[in-house]
Amino acid sequence: MPLSYLRRPLFLALIFYAALLSWLKTRGFFETSPAAELSSLRRTPGVALSGTVISAVREDHRGVKVLIKGRAASPALGTEVPFPQRVLAYLPENSAWRNLRPGQPVFIRGRLRWPRSPRNPGEFDEKSFLSDRGVAWIMEARDFWVEPRPVAWYWRPFRAAEAARRSMQDRFEACFPEERARVLAGICLGYKGPLPRELNRAFQDAGVMHLLVPSGAKVALVLAGVAALLAPFSLALAVRFLLCALAGGFYLLMVGLEPPYVRAYLGFLFLWAGMIWDRESGAFQATVLSAWAILLADPRALFSAGFQMTYAAMAGIFLAPPSRRGVFSITIIVQLMLWPIFCNTFGRGSLVGALANLALIPSSAILMAAGFSLWGFSFLFAGPGIQGLIWATDGMLRAFIAACFWFSSWPWAAVDLSPMSRPAILAYYLVVCGFLVLPRRKVALALVCAGLAAAAATQAWRRLKAPALRAVYLSLPRAQAALLTWEGRRHWLVLSQAPAGPVLAACRAYGIRRVERLVVLRKEARLPKGFFRLFRDLQIERVDESRPDAFEACEKRICLGFDPPRVRRGFAEYSIIPPYLKRHALEVATDGRTAQIAGAFP
Repeated sequence: MPLSYLRRPLFLALIFYAALLSWLKTRGFFETSPAAELSSLRRTPGVALSGTVISAVREDHRGVKVLIKGRAASPALGTEVPFPQRVLAYLPENSAWRNLRPGQPVFIRGRLRWPRSPRNPGEFDEKSFLSDRGVAWIMEARDFWVEPRPVAWYWRPFRAAEAARRSMQDRFEACFPEERARVLAGICLGYKGPLPRELNRAFQDAGVMHLLVPSGAKVALVLAGVAALLAPFSLALAVRFLLCALAGGFYLLMVGLEPPYVRAYLGFLFLWAGMIWDRESGAFQATVLSAWAILLADPRALFSAGFQMTYAAMAGIFLAPPSRRGVFSITIIVQLMLWPIFCNTFGRGSLVGALANLALIPSSAILMAAGFSLWGFSFLFAGPGIQGLIWATDGMLRAFIAACFWFSSWPWAAVDLSPMSRPAILAYYLVVCGFLVLPRRKVALALVCAGLAAAAATQAWRRLKAPALRAVYLSLPRAQAALLTWEGRRHWLVLSQAPAGPVLAACRAYGIRRVERLVVLRKEARLPKGFFRLFRDLQIERVDESRPDAFEACEKRICLGFDPPRVRRGFAEYSIIPPYLKRHALEVATDGRTAQIAGAFP
């Protein structure tokens, strides 16, 4: 791609629009909050909610979920009140949810609550995640039923697409064991459902998770398959374009309007439209137009991981010269462009992904074709032919999963990652883009130098502003834990028990890999089992023991004990920690003379 494309007005306006949306987000413009007049409903058991289903039914480790646009709500013995907000409803365990379709009016009963904020650094931020999707409430439903009301006409394509998706998933579940059926559904439809932890980790460590989640490659394969089926017929270019657009659009409704799918589909439309009307057509122009269309329709999409990943990957491919756009080179470029997103969203990155994708991307395309063939032929034929296709597909699924386990078992196949700050992300992309634009040496040298200067300035600023002592008290049930850092370099870990998951997540959030001292506060004669996971995942130099009520860390004139600071007034004691902070991790930072207490979220 010529770098002069970056000076085109449409691209510059897109950059300005994205910056404006980011600025508005920092000012809370896109934050979705529950209406104040409805806050009493979250403490009322048995709330009845009527609304409209606006998404496909999905499954995760917590159960079956669906998005509902609320219409009205009523407490158990109260009057009906308007409820014009989105709700993520978790449905009860029965088979009735399989018949739900977008656009259906439903009536659900259960307990409403607000999305939760993370208690400790590194935990899943349910509130921010759902706020970026316009969801303000979560309902744990006890029962639901479809209301006998007419469905609006514009929901009919969505209902037909959801019925087709459900039919395909049911066919896979009837032909294969549960795990392999979900893997095939992920390859064909971009939604794998809940998988065992070790299998999910194998896909992640092998760097092929993108094959099971929304990606533009799936839409591209569907469009290529439809175009190949139409090739033997002597059809005009406009007719083939229309048929491919209809087939791709129906598939888009089947899998959901996620940014990676929409980007690939709109890119196809813009490219072919340019060919039909003899206008300038190119992948870069089509990508910019697709980004405009997505962000104008839904500005919140800019902050989703799917949008950021698909356009970051495309940006890396465009910047690289055509001579370096081989399959292996593209996988490396995409991984380099997505590394900050891996750090800030997933906390883990694969080092063998480029090699694994060389083998597994072609096999995923074959599996996708086999899955669609199995679904289509099952309506037309029966007998040994279909059974042979089932056996062949099952064998390929077994080989695909075995290859993922093999790649993920390599030494240093994947590493845990800490979140990157905004200045660090800027410095990283400047350096990476400098290498990608080679052999344009002057531009490359300028970008690399700017990135290195930004990284050095960021590191110097961190050292300059690091407090003499920072203590982060984690909020854990039936346990005490704290992370202590001296001058931003030396780290201690203090524990009364070993809830290893939250502790390790907090260490990753702060970039702690090496612990100078582990202080164990205990009275028992042996260590709990959770400590062994800490020794496995952290470099711990020294282990000490202390009584639970005796530990304190002193730095000059400031002493920090494990109990929250309190003040005595008369015969009563009062905590100086606000109540809303007691439910979250606390950070106490001191320079040796004064101390500051705040919520500990980097």
